[in-house]
Amino acid sequence: MAVLLGVIPDLAHCWASTREYGNPPTGPHATEALIVLGCPTHPDGSLHPLQRWRVDIAARTMNPRVKVVVFTGTTAKTGVSEASAMAAHARSRGIPDSLIVLEEQALSTWQNLEYSAPLVAQFDVLRVVSDPMHAWRARQFLARLHPELARKLQPAADFRPLERWRWKLGTMVYELVARYREWRNPRLPGAA
Repeated sequence: MAVLLGVIPDLAHCWASTREYGNPPTGPHATEALIVLGCPTHPDGSLHPLQRWRVDIAARTMNPRVKVVVFTGTTAKTGVSEASAMAAHARSRGIPDSLIVLEEQALSTWQNLEYSAPLVAQFDVLRVVSDPMHAWRARQFLARLHPELARKLQPAADFRPLERWRWKLGTMVYELVARYREWRNPRLPGAA
């Protein structure tokens, strides 16, 4: 049973990590932007393990073509914004401060993308950073919000076999519930 609890979520995340990409220009001169999706910090303002995972994914996705890393998320639940908490950790993981941009208004995944889009529109390649299943849903949202930007999507380095398998189980269940809610009440471009 324990094996299934590790393998099934891992397969789901692996599959999700291959979905919904565009066909942007590539090559040595293509510029890239990362959008690191927020999630609430702990009540004391410290990083949640999901935030650490997202920053780790951003750090291993970095390459010389990345010109901006947008951390997105508000302070709605604590006094520390999701974006600033993750950005502080990103600096300790080697992401240069000169590349970091904070978007601190978004209250949801939909708003993460809505508010980050103007900050990354000028780049050739966009990479959405989160756990694979959440990033897949976010890429689908971006395709509905800004189809022209969705054509620029390429993968982040978000999937590693059996990495954080316990978290993958939780995020898989969360994403199934989120997708069910989305199916019941779909968001449209321009929706709040």
